[in-house]
Amino acid sequence: MTTTARKKPALALAAATLLGLAAQLAVGADQASAASVATWDKVAQCESTGDWSVVSATNPRYYGGLQFSQSTWLAYGGSQYAPYANRATKQQQILIAEKVLASQGPGAWPHCGAVAGLGNDHADPYPAAPSYPAPSSLPAGTLVKSPNGPSVKVLINGAGLPVAGSDVAPDGYDLGKIVTVDDSAFNALPTTPPAGTVVHDQAGGAARYVVVAGAALPISGTDWTAGGYNTRPDMGVPSAWLQAAVNAALPTGLVVHDQAGGAARYVVVNGAALPISGTEWTADGYNTRADMGVPGGYLATASATALPDGTVVTGQAGTDPSIYVMVGGSALPISGAEWTADGYDKQSLMGVPEAWLGKAAAKPVPNGTVVRDVAGTDTTVYVMAGGTAVPLTYADFTGMGYDKQSLLGVPGAWLGKAATGTPADGTLLLSPDGPTVWQVMGGGGKKALTAADFGPGKYSFSDVVKVPTGLTSKLPTV
Repeated sequence: MTTTARKKPALALAAATLLGLAAQLAVGADQASAASVATWDKVAQCESTGDWSVVSATNPRYYGGLQFSQSTWLAYGGSQYAPYANRATKQQQILIAEKVLASQGPGAWPHCGAVAGLGNDHADPYPAAPSYPAPSSLPAGTLVKSPNGPSVKVLINGAGLPVAGSDVAPDGYDLGKIVTVDDSAFNALPTTPPAGTVVHDQAGGAARYVVVAGAALPISGTDWTAGGYNTRPDMGVPSAWLQAAVNAALPTGLVVHDQAGGAARYVVVNGAALPISGTEWTADGYNTRADMGVPGGYLATASATALPDGTVVTGQAGTDPSIYVMVGGSALPISGAEWTADGYDKQSLMGVPEAWLGKAAAKPVPNGTVVRDVAGTDTTVYVMAGGTAVPLTYADFTGMGYDKQSLLGVPGAWLGKAATGTPADGTLLLSPDGPTVWQVMGGGGKKALTAADFGPGKYSFSDVVKVPTGLTSKLPTV
């Protein structure tokens, strides 16, 4: 903004000159120009060595990176930003300089404007950002993207579900109708529709699902009307997203009930729905959680599902301080020493209703389950038969086919107790020494069964446990 000798800045306006400012601005369009930030940086480098907060040591003084005189700064509206140019931001100084340039042309900086090529640059330094529609203003099913990336989402009930490349053709998405929305709004879109949203595969098919906590639960034909799902909007969603949601499990701790009605409430733990008694509903604090309606068909399956083997549980109320590990649907107690020695303290500890836990703790491990000491202190492998852990030799383990089954680790203290005594009355046993199936009865005796004892309404061969001959031989025949 100064002359070549940098002694008489062109931007210093005499008071008389200010009287003609309106006229200058009026004709400014003819000589108007603009410059990029990079060019203004060159002007500032020449005027002030690029120091946007400097004040010159001359008299009169000049302010800021572009060395405004105070009269020029005020005349072109700089006071809206700061009383002096050097106190304004770089962008604010350039915005005022743009007004000066439009009015006076590059000659306002006679030396530095020429050095920087100010008259040859016509770029807008701060172009206004394009205005994009808000996703909330667009109808469901609209394809949207950010201006800053290639990802595409489809709007479903306020959420933006990602559209995979494999979805485009089978789902019939028209990429020519994508709407660009603001980047931050695009990234802020939830990736899951609200709970209760009814969805189907956009590619087609009769299956319907309801979204609950990010999972897509199947709706049976009966549930469709009984649960009132037929009264809700039915939204088509991308195939890839739906497949992932169908495979997702409800989160542990979620409280659910049958959408069709009824007072029964359940808590989801590792994919199983455990019943909550009336007392536990408030005593265990389940009444403070969100209570989600789910299809009756799903609930029936989940309530019949056993907790996965190895799940570590305790009573939600804390009345029973004991900790258990689930094996074959049975809750086996873990001693204090085993809690850390066996590594159970490294697993997630799940709170469960204590009424349910009491039943699980009283339930024997299913017949035919193959177990071992989880700590490895006892290297023997056992098969469960009528609540008793029957030891197997390696020949037994392979010869009876138990090597084809999962070998489950159990607490050693529990195993030591289970390995004593004899199978419970009613247990069906078969040993390698013959084809006879024996029924345990009489508190430790055995009775031979015949083929006539098996069939519909009678015993099932699926209930027979293969055990070493040493066990059946020591049981007296009654």
